Amino acid sequence: MAALKDKREAILQAMLELVAERGFHDAPMSLVAKRAGASAGIIYHYFPSKEELIQELYFHVKMKMGAVLLEGQVEGMSAEQAFKQVWVNAYRFYRSHQQEMRFLDQYECLPSSGTSSDAEILANRDQNFAQLMKLFRRRSAGGPLRDLPMEALGDLSFGVAARLAKRTKALKKGELEEIAAACWRAVT
Repeated sequence: MAALKDKREAILQAMLELVAERGFHDAPMSLVAKRAGASAGIIYHYFPSKEELIQELYFHVKMKMGAVLLEGQVEGMSAEQAFKQVWVNAYRFYRSHQQEMRFLDQYECLPSSGTSSDAEILANRDQNFAQLMKLFRRRSAGGPLRDLPMEALGDLSFGVAARLAKRTKALKKGELEEIAAACWRAVT
C-alpha cells in the first residue's frame, strides 16, 4: 500500500515540477511518466486524464497550503487576529514554496478554476480549509467579510500576499503585520 501511495505522490510531484518549469501545455504525460519513474499506464490508473491529474494536484497543493495557513494557534483568536496570522502565513508559504506558487498562478488563470465547487470540494476533503471557510465568510453568511465576490476578496487579501512574496526582497515582520492589517480593512 505504501508503494502505491509513493507512486501517486511521485506522479503529483513530477507534474508540479513540470508545470512550474514549463507550463501546462508543455508538460506531456510522457514526460510526467519519465520524471515520476512510472509508466503512462500507471499514471492513468490513478488519474483518468491529464485534466484530472492537474485538478488533483491543485487540491494537493491547496491542502498543503491549508496546513501552513493555520499555523500559529489561529483557533480561539478574533476574526481579525486570525486573518492577520493567516495572511502572514500565506505570504511565508508563497515565499518558501515557489513551485507550488507557480503552479497555482497558472491553475487559477484557467477558465474552469476557482469555482465554488473547488472550494466546497476542498472544505469537504480538508479540515484546514473547512476551518478557513468557517472563519472567513461574507457578512451575508454570518462572517466578517464584505459581501463582495469571492474572487475580489481573494485578490484584496491573499492575492496581495502572493504578489508581494514574488518580490526579490523579503518583507520584515512589522511590514507584513501592517500590510495584513490593511488587507483586513479592505475586506471588512
